[in-house]
Amino acid sequence: MKKVFIALFLFIALLQPVMAADYFDVSLSFGQASYKWPEKGISFTYGFNVGLTSRLEMNLWGISELVPMPFQSNMFGLDLTFALLGDRSTASKVAGSGLNTLVSIGGFYRLDNNGAGPIISITPLSVGSPVSGRRERILKTGIGYDAVNNEVVVTFSLISIDYYLRGTWRDYSF
Repeated sequence: MKKVFIALFLFIALLQPVMAADYFDVSLSFGQASYKWPEKGISFTYGFNVGLTSRLEMNLWGISELVPMPFQSNMFGLDLTFALLGDRSTASKVAGSGLNTLVSIGGFYRLDNNGAGPIISITPLSVGSPVSGRRERILKTGIGYDAVNNEVVVTFSLISIDYYLRGTWRDYSF
């Protein structure tokens, strides 16, 4: 647990220069997800997203099991996400692309078996933008390689919703 707090502190410390950037927006995300195949229960995803440029954002995310044993199985990750179909944000009151496709590259860590490795995922449909204050990610699918346990990890999320705390229409003067 001590390692998790140190990693989180370093993440926040390294994020400070980014917070001064024009495209800086912050969102919290929640939704349904799984990373066990086949799924034997109900899991959910949660995260913290930070916009870096007009097309690039950084995501700190987690997937936790709810049923049958709450938080018995957890997976955490950090990735960079690139918007393929247009700007996700324009750093102004003008919204970016309302429909987008997202590609993510990053890494993960599993608490249940101390597994870790790289992961790549695609979100074929993303509806909304930071300026509108909300974005839905639909059918996010990822594949990773657990190098510690020599396993392939498949993640899937039917839908997750990002609620923007900064970078919305309220933050730009008209």
